[in-house]
Amino acid sequence: MSKHLAVPEVINKGQRVLRTIVQVGIPAFLGFALVLPEIIEALGLPVESELRLYLVGIAAAVTAVAGALSRVMAIPAVNEWLTSIGLGSVPKSAATTTTEE
Repeated sequence: MSKHLAVPEVINKGQRVLRTIVQVGIPAFLGFALVLPEIIEALGLPVESELRLYLVGIAAAVTAVAGALSRVMAIPAVNEWLTSIGLGSVPKSAATTTTEE
């Protein structure tokens, strides 16, 4: 007999992905694409245009990975596991425990 958490399904999965992209994407693009090259220039280090493109690419990759992880976390089995360790879409106390034979 094993215990099993009954966790409500995540609603608006697409909206959660978009929110994550905005939450991660805006700081990543600002940090990598705008702020970091200016800091490097202020330090007197050479900043080439290839470096700027590379930083924008890194920001885009970080944003894409964060969006994908957000979508994976909305999968019911993953969300159930996350809830069991206290990181799910609902508090652990909101999930009900069921037993399987």
